[in-house]
Amino acid sequence: MSEDNLLTEIKDHVAILTLNRPVQANSLSHDLFIAIKDQLMALDEDENVRVVIMTGTGDKIFCAGVDLKERGNMSEEVIWESRRVAVKPCFDAFRQFSKPIIAAINGLALGGGAEIALACDIRLATPNAQFAHTEINWGMIPAAGAHQRLRKVIGIGMAKEIMYTGRKLEAEEAGRLGIYNHIYEPDELMPEAMKMANTIAGHSPLAVRQSKKVYDTYTYSNDAFDFEYQASIECYTNGEAMTEAKRFKK
Repeated sequence: MSEDNLLTEIKDHVAILTLNRPVQANSLSHDLFIAIKDQLMALDEDENVRVVIMTGTGDKIFCAGVDLKERGNMSEEVIWESRRVAVKPCFDAFRQFSKPIIAAINGLALGGGAEIALACDIRLATPNAQFAHTEINWGMIPAAGAHQRLRKVIGIGMAKEIMYTGRKLEAEEAGRLGIYNHIYEPDELMPEAMKMANTIAGHSPLAVRQSKKVYDTYTYSNDAFDFEYQASIECYTNGEAMTEAKRFKK
């Protein structure tokens, strides 16, 4: 596993995680899923860290989603295994993380990248930060909670429209809908994210964790998350998700 896929920097009580696969549009490879999971678990245990900022390398792409070229070159058995040991545990780590995560969305957030953004507590973005759940274009659906999170953020009607159509939302619309809390110019994004993170980190760590626990415990259902994952399996067993991925085979 290449540690360079995920950069980690800790400043005072703030950890900055940077998705670092610029040639692959910061897409989520098998190894990167595992690296994110492992790092979140480690940071959750680190008492020095009170807030996490997640961003991507560059100024055009936050995360383009699952690495479909890698997926296209996997056998069916390996795809199932990767979903089991990498994809699901990664998003489980987001759900179990006890501290606030701020997404500094520096560009496109597509598919799994949009799901990563939604798994964070607060989302800050730049004007070029398009948001889309494009999974439907490849015969797939989000599998790790995006249905649950998106409808809580923007309402079930708009959430259905975004999921069913796969259309891209420009930053202005995503901000108006509440997907993005604030929109900043590119050179202001990380300073503003750090400013917010430092404000949060300056409060009682226990109080912040307890507030997050109350929000998350009474907002989401574990059964709903499990059902979403099971529903996605149908797309692979009886749908087109498995064959569509092969279109990206090298």
